Formats: sequence, structure tokens, C-alpha cells
Amino acid sequence: MKILMRSQGSKDWKVVDSARYRAETELQDLLSDSPSLIPVDEIREGASPFVVAVREFGLPGSGNTDLLLFNADGEIAIVECKLAANPESRRKVIGQILEYGGYLWRMSYEEVDQRIHKLRGKNLADLVAESVADPEWDEEKFRNGVKDSLTNGTFILIIAVDEINEELSRTIRFLNGCGNPAFSFHALEMRRFEAPGIGILVPHLHGQVSPPPPVWTEEKFFRAIQEAGLSSEVVQVIKDLYQWSRTSADRVWFGTGKETGSFTFHYLKDGRTVSVFSVYTKGNLTLNYGWLAAQVSKDVLEEFHRSIRSIPSFSRVPADFSKWPSIKIAEAFVNQPAALQSFKEAVIALRDKVRM
Repeated sequence: MKILMRSQGSKDWKVVDSARYRAETELQDLLSDSPSLIPVDEIREGASPFVVAVREFGLPGSGNTDLLLFNADGEIAIVECKLAANPESRRKVIGQILEYGGYLWRMSYEEVDQRIHKLRGKNLADLVAESVADPEWDEEKFRNGVKDSLTNGTFILIIAVDEINEELSRTIRFLNGCGNPAFSFHALEMRRFEAPGIGILVPHLHGQVSPPPPVWTEEKFFRAIQEAGLSSEVVQVIKDLYQWSRTSADRVWFGTGKETGSFTFHYLKDGRTVSVFSVYTKGNLTLNYGWLAAQVSKDVLEEFHRSIRSIPSFSRVPADFSKWPSIKIAEAFVNQPAALQSFKEAVIALRDKVRM
């Protein structure tokens, strides 16, 4: 790539010299000082710029990330910096950044916050508030965004390089184009040029850019139920469960499925999300044992399972706590008001155990 420049009033264009990075720490310095250089809006439409960069964030069992970035909405990016001359910029760094994502996945907000406080001397929310400098910034929304990013692994993985190589470019295209991961993978080429008294930086993002998954809303969810051809009795049960969830759950969370909508019943415990059950637009309900097993003790989960199994229409639910058992709402609750009431009571009893 050539960069040309000329002075005002001059007709002569001059080639601007390419400037080499002396060390990978220079790339880190650039992105640490100016995290907004990363064109996050090219990765996720409408995403806000990154505002806080944390260097050398330690991950137990893995190592230290070069940079961990946060934006005002709680989205997280993991960044590794490599120069083209470093042979690790081809293969090793890909495994390295995927490993970092794996170790960061499902960490609690509190653990991340504590580690950042040790590194920066301030809490994460305080750092973001100072960087955003917006009186309307919503700290609770930010915390929930970070928690969801950690729980679902929707990280933005970025390898920052001075020059892209074909091996890295091809691998990133494959990862993004031949799968449907929650995370997205990109290379950020940071070409630098210099002229007398002038520094020029040309960031270029590599990697397939996918639109963000659709976020379901109450209106969209219930419109989809009406269009799904479910019986009026099933629709009425779903409405009943939803209204009850709004008053009984700590949070009702709409899903991001491309074709099937859902809402999920959440309790919150010490900043952790305890996902209990989900209701889908296709007319089924899942018990989120797979999530519960990671958030509550085995004894509490077994007691909840016994309560669920005592409901006649749930008597065949297996005690496999690594799964998300599903049951049709038509079979579980329609014309069975006692079953619906017993289900609600079991969920409320779980809440009391979670909060002990």
C-alpha cells in the first residue's frame, strides 16, 4: 500500500514512507491509549466504541492477554498484538487467543472486576464511567452486558498486526464463515506511515463481518406465537407464564435466536445469572438444568428436580443435569391448572434456596 501526500498549494505528490514498529508493545500502546481505534461498528452494527483497555489481564491456567477492552454497553474484546516478523503471528496466536476466550468464558463479573481493580486501582464500572463521561450512562445495563458477554462467550477476538499474512487471513475467514460461534474473530492490520512532523495510521479490519443476531422483544415474541399456529389454550398458558415471570423473576431475558424466539426466567445471585427455564415461540418449555448445574449446588438442583418430577406431566423428565430437557406446553399445562400452579411453586421454592 502506498500513501501519497502533498502540501496545500503544491501540485507535487510525495510518497509517505512506511514506518516499522520496533516491538509489539508499540501496537499495545496504540490500542491501550486509544481503544476507539478498533472499528467495532464494522464488526457489530450499532456497537459503541471501546473506551477502556486493560493490559496484561491474567487468566488462571492460561496466561495474560495483551489487552482486554470494554465498551459502554458491556461488550468485551480480547486483543493480541503480533508483528508480521514474529512466526507466532501465523498459527500459535490463533490457539492462544481462543484459549484466552475459553478461560474468560463464564468467569463472574466480580472476579473480572477484582482482577481489574488490582491492575488499575479502580473498579471496572468506575473506569468506564470516567471514559464515557456521559451522565446518562447506565451502570446497571453495563454490568448486565458484561455478565451476558461472560456467560455466553460473545467476545470479539482480535489479532492486531502490522501487516496481515495470507495464513492468518484465510483462517479467520474460515472461522467466521464456516460456523456459527457466539464470538467473532478478526485481524486488525495497523499500517503506519510517517512524513516530516506527521504520523499516519491506517487501520484495516479483516474477517467476515456478520450482522448481529436478532434480539427478540415482547411484541415480536407474541406476534411470532400468533403466527406459529399454536392453539389458543397454549397461547394463553404462555401469556400466563410470561406475566407471572415478570413479577416473580429477577429478570426476564429475551433470546437472540434467528428463527425461534424465547424468553428466559432469571434469578440473580451475587451478580451471577441463575437461568431457570425458557419458553419458546414453537410452544415448548425447557428446564435449564445445564445452566443451573453451574450456578447452584447439586443438593439444591436435585431438590428442584424432585419437585418438578412430582408434577404428573413432568414425571419423565430425566435427572441429567448436563441437559436442557424440553416439554411441550400443550402436554405440560393445557387443561391442567394444578400442574401450572405446582410448576410455579417449584420455581419459587428454588428462589428461596438460591437466596439462602
